[in-house]
Amino acid sequence: MPIVLITRPEPEGSAMAVAVAERFPGVRCLLSPLQEIRFHQLNLPEAEPVFTSRNGVRAWQRAGGAGGRAYCVGDATAQLARAAGLEAISAGGDAEALVRMLLELRPEGPLVHLRGAQHRGSLAERLRAEGLKIKALEAYAQVPVPLNAEALAAGQGHAPVIVPLYSPGAARRFAEQWHGTAPLLLGAISQAALAPVEHMETFHRSHAAQPDGESMLMLLSGLIAAAHQLEAERGGD
Repeated sequence: MPIVLITRPEPEGSAMAVAVAERFPGVRCLLSPLQEIRFHQLNLPEAEPVFTSRNGVRAWQRAGGAGGRAYCVGDATAQLARAAGLEAISAGGDAEALVRMLLELRPEGPLVHLRGAQHRGSLAERLRAEGLKIKALEAYAQVPVPLNAEALAAGQGHAPVIVPLYSPGAARRFAEQWHGTAPLLLGAISQAALAPVEHMETFHRSHAAQPDGESMLMLLSGLIAAAHQLEAERGGD
C-alpha cells in the first residue's frame, strides 16, 4: 500500500492527514512535521495586515488583532482571516499575485506584512519601492524538526512513498533529511518548491497547476495512481 508522508507543521499536518484518508482510502498516511511554528510576542502597529500564510493570521490573532481589512495571498489564508473577523481580500494565488493585487488596489493607509523568520524575498521592500506604505514584522519562527522514526522506517521499506511539499523551505529540509531507498514520488505546490528536490532520485515528481490546496489534492491523486501502478507492475500489494 502506498504511503503518503505529510511533513506540514501543525495544525495543517493533522488536517491534511484527515483529508487524505477520507479522499484516498487506498493509502497509508504518516505524519512527520519538518518544522514547528513558534510565535513571537508582538506589538501590532496601527496598520492593515498583509498575510502570506495562515500562520501570519494566527500570529495576528495571538497579538490581539481585531477587525478591519486584510490582504491575503490565497483563499485558504483568506478563509482563516475571515473566521478571525477580518474583511479578507484574497489574491487567489502566490506572493506574486498578492503583489499585483496590492499594486492594483494601492491601499492608502499603512500596511504590515506578518511573516516568518524564514522567507523568500522581501514583499514589503518591493511594495515600498512602488510607493506603498508597508513594513515587515517577523511574527513567528519556523524551527526545524527531524523526520520521525516512522518516516525513516518508511524510507527503508518497499512501499512507494508520496511526499507533498508546500514550500521551498519544506522541500529543502526534506532533501537534507531523506536517505531512503523506497520508491519516492514528490508533488510540490509550485515550481519554486520543486526546485530544491530536483536532484533527488525519484520515481516521479511534478508540481501543482495552481498554488492552492485543491490543486495539490488533484496532484496527489495522480501521484497515488502512479504509485498503485508501480506496485502492480512489481507485483506489490
